[in-house]
Amino acid sequence: MDQASKRRGRPLPDAINMKPIAFNLEEALAVEALYRPNLLVIQQDLKPWEVSLNSRDGAVQILRFLRIWFDVPQNVFFTAVTYLDLFLSRMKVQEKYLNCATISCFYLGVNKENVNIDLNQLVTISQSKCSVSDMLRMAGIIKDKLKVETGNQRLTTSADILMIYLDIFDCIDPLYREKFKIEELLTRLEVLLADNYCAFFRSSTLALCLLKFEIEQRMMTEAITRKSVILFGEFIHLLAKIRDIQVTCKIKTTDLVNCCNNVSKVLKQYDNQDRSKHSQNLMWRFSSSTLGRGKRHRNYHRPLDTIQEKSQCFSKKLRA
Repeated sequence: MDQASKRRGRPLPDAINMKPIAFNLEEALAVEALYRPNLLVIQQDLKPWEVSLNSRDGAVQILRFLRIWFDVPQNVFFTAVTYLDLFLSRMKVQEKYLNCATISCFYLGVNKENVNIDLNQLVTISQSKCSVSDMLRMAGIIKDKLKVETGNQRLTTSADILMIYLDIFDCIDPLYREKFKIEELLTRLEVLLADNYCAFFRSSTLALCLLKFEIEQRMMTEAITRKSVILFGEFIHLLAKIRDIQVTCKIKTTDLVNCCNNVSKVLKQYDNQDRSKHSQNLMWRFSSSTLGRGKRHRNYHRPLDTIQEKSQCFSKKLRA
């Protein structure tokens, strides 16, 4: 440890451990630039029967529902969203085919993570009104149009870049990573990707804004509550490291500010438990015999008779 490090009171990053992390970040940024979906294309020359950005947000919410229902790893969701956004930004998709394309992207994400699920159950639960063969045919079309698996480069998601950022903080000081719960961070990233105002930005920008928001909410609040100068120093140090990452990833300051504002708005609504404008509507399907029995017993419960209120004069006598 040199004299400058002793004055700062914290160890310098290990250059040997930082080198592979820097290589992973450089590779992820290269893949991000190659396969970045441009969601603004969806709104260009939009026909009434074509998929809009609001419909896209609803489809991502369905992917979140399916991920939770089948209890698959969160990487399945992030991979499926990347496939869906790439497909919608490169192809004009009619609204009636969106549900089939959504579960097809989920199927591709499941295959990429080597997870086994029941395809018949996937089609039934999603209520997409398509068959398993339709889903498989749509999945083949998506793979053929995107061509993301033809090269040696691995498809990079926003979650992958977020984990690289956490590795950077871990290399600086392992105590920093302990302050973040990875599963909670990934869940909040899911919420952000379900909003097109946040999903529009680069994956590296969105992941960095999420980390910046969490640092400001956790460490700044803790430093103010404890009135600790040391915590304020750590907070400033982390903000400086975020600035270094911003320069390395070549993120414009205007993009970072706009993305941080959208991230703050969405996460505050999520923390306040505001109801999402998009949700998965489940419909109960009954057999003809069950439905018939339900009709015969519809009037089984009778309404109660109306209770007559006492007259006003009688109530006055009681008070007297």
